Parts: sequence; structure tokens; C-alpha cells
Amino acid sequence: MTRSLGGPVRRMADSATMMYVSALAMSGVAILLSVALPPSERGLLVATTTSAAIGVAVGGLSLETFLLAQGRQWLDETAGRRSLAVYLATVPLTAVLAWIFALYSDAAVASVAAAGAACIAASNVPAAAGLTLGRFLSVYRYRAVFAAVAPALYVVLILGSVRDAQLWLLAWLGCQTLMAVALWTRYGPALFRLARRRSPPSERLTRLGLTHAGAVAQVFTYRFDQLALARHQGPDALAVYSLAVAAIEFTQAGAVVAAQRTLGDHADGSERRLSGVLRRALYLTLGMSVAVLAGLAAIGVLTSGYEAALLLGAILVARSVAVTVGKVLSARLVNLGGERATAVVAAGTAVIAIAGYSLAAPAFGAVGVALTSVVLFALHATATAVALKQRPVTPVEPVPQPDVPSKVGNSG
Repeated sequence: MTRSLGGPVRRMADSATMMYVSALAMSGVAILLSVALPPSERGLLVATTTSAAIGVAVGGLSLETFLLAQGRQWLDETAGRRSLAVYLATVPLTAVLAWIFALYSDAAVASVAAAGAACIAASNVPAAAGLTLGRFLSVYRYRAVFAAVAPALYVVLILGSVRDAQLWLLAWLGCQTLMAVALWTRYGPALFRLARRRSPPSERLTRLGLTHAGAVAQVFTYRFDQLALARHQGPDALAVYSLAVAAIEFTQAGAVVAAQRTLGDHADGSERRLSGVLRRALYLTLGMSVAVLAGLAAIGVLTSGYEAALLLGAILVARSVAVTVGKVLSARLVNLGGERATAVVAAGTAVIAIAGYSLAAPAFGAVGVALTSVVLFALHATATAVALKQRPVTPVEPVPQPDVPSKVGNSG
């Protein structure tokens, strides 16, 4: 029996996608355990972690996307001190933004949101370097391990009958801190070399800005629904809707890994491989949707006040499919140097999202917001597909190493 189980376990541990799914699964378990809190306390927990997440999304400069699009040669031989300074600046920037979002929400612990955002941003910098070096499996293993710490601590809190959300938040903050330390220990040396390398004439900071502009616009498409719902329908509606959204986002795990692999695929034949990558991501999304809906149904039976999450989750499955398609196609567009096109599509969708969510939330509540999000992400995926079809297939190659002494590029 042990031997028969050992094979599948080893295969899972050797799969980057499964490690990513495992990390997301642990996050899902943490979300499920949070329903042990009363709605008012869970609202505090969600508001604080959401403020941190939005702070990271806006202030994190989309480093993983940007570095993967540049390729390994960029990190190993070209990027210098100026790039490193920009990457490190994401840490204080995300902390300040998370603090602002927490104060705006009027329902979050601003200090914890800021600290958590800083730790997440600090871990994303070395993680982006690791992914760019092709260490997908290693990075996702780290994330899976530390993602398992939070639900373990939550179980301890539940067994101790702790129903104070601030103590749950401290457990969450501890996990983010540990992961940042571990990732810097593992991948920090790849970044330290940048500090000893003279900056080249061009470090593609304009391209970084364009890449991130699209990501910032998407923050409003992804998260403004929750802000609008909280504002117009109150914390109870947010608690149920955010549970459904978090559960459905779990089904997009394969899309994230597929998008990152597409971003980093600069080899010949990348265009032919795109359809296979997209097909596998969609299969995984649909398969995991079934499991997620079963979980939401169980929550509705076992808890009080979360019954409506199943209906919302069923609506949001269509959103998850659209997100999967949009992520992979957007990654391919960026891979071909189409950051400006992705930014334009994302900005247009964001404008519609702000207006649509603001109208749907007061009039139709959570169901109206969920349906609006489905339409928005379907529009985003369609517009991205049209832009990609019009884009010439000319993948952007990493910038050649500048004409400087070789010991500068290879030092360390």
C-alpha cells in the first residue's frame, strides 16, 4: 500500500502545476476554515487580507510577468543596479498602498494589511527570479509548503475556540514572513548579482510600465466587485460573495502556470504549442470547478449564513473559464511584445467594470455582481483573442549583453 501510494505522491511532488495547485488548495482550506469565525469577524479577516492583496497587485509591478517575458539571459547577464532598485521598491510601495486600501475599507486592520503586503511583495521578488531561471517546481514547492502553515495554525485556533479575527490575522502574517525569508535565502543570490552589475543603457523599464499598467487595470476588474458589494450591500453580503469568488479562483490554478510557461516560451514552435497549453488549462479548470461546487454545497449544509455561496459559485464558473482563456492568451500577447495591447484591453475592461459593478451592486446584489463579472471577463478574453490574431508572430528576444568587461556580468 505504501509503495502504491508513493508513486503518485512523488509524481505530484515533481509537477510544477500540481505544486501550484497544492499551494492554492492550502489557501482554499484556509478560506474554508475561516467560516468558523462569525460573519463580523470573518469580514475583518477578509477586508484586511484583501487590502493587502490589492496593495501587492498595484504596487508589485507585475515582476513575475515582466521577468518571465524577458527571459533568463536578461536576469543572468543584462539587468543591473537600476533594475534591482526598482524591484526592491515594490516592498515599501505595496505596504503604503495596502494601508491606504485598508483605511478606505473602514473594516480592516491597516497595520496588519501593510505588513502582510510588504512580506508578500518581499517574497515575490526572489520568486520572480526563481521562475525566470526556470525553477518552476522549486518555487511552487516553497509556496506549497508555506501555504500549508496557515490552515494548520487556523486548526489550532479553532480547537482553542479562538474567534478573534486579529489573532487569525497574526497567524496569516507569520506565514507570509516565513515564506519571504525562505525565498530570499534560496533565490536571493541571483538578485544580489544585479547589485554588482553596472546598469545597461536600457533596462526595459518602459516595457515594465506597460506590462504593469495592464495588470493594475485588471485589479479593478478582479476586485472592484467586492468593494462595490461591501459598499452597497454590507459586510454580510461581502462575506458570502468573497467565499464563492475565492473558491472559484482556485479552479484557475492551471491557467496561472500555463500563462507563466507561455510567457517564458521563446523557443521555436511556441505558436503551435499554445493550443495544447490552453486546452489542458481549460480541462483542469472545468474539472476543478466540479470539486469546488461540491465544497461550496457542503459549506452551505454545515454552516449558517453561507448557503448562497453555491449559487454564486455556479454563476462564477463561466467567469473562471473566461479568465483561463484570457490569462493564457494575454501571456502569449506579452510574449510577442504586445504589452501595449494588453494594457489597452485591460484598461477598457476596467472602466466598464467600475461602471458595471457600481450599477449592479445596489440594484441586484451579489447575483447581479457575479453575472456582471462573467460578462466582463468574457469581453476581456474576446478582445485579447482579437488583438493576438492581429499580432505578427515575432517573439521578443532578450536584450543582448552590453559591451562591458565579462567579469562585470559574471561576477558573484
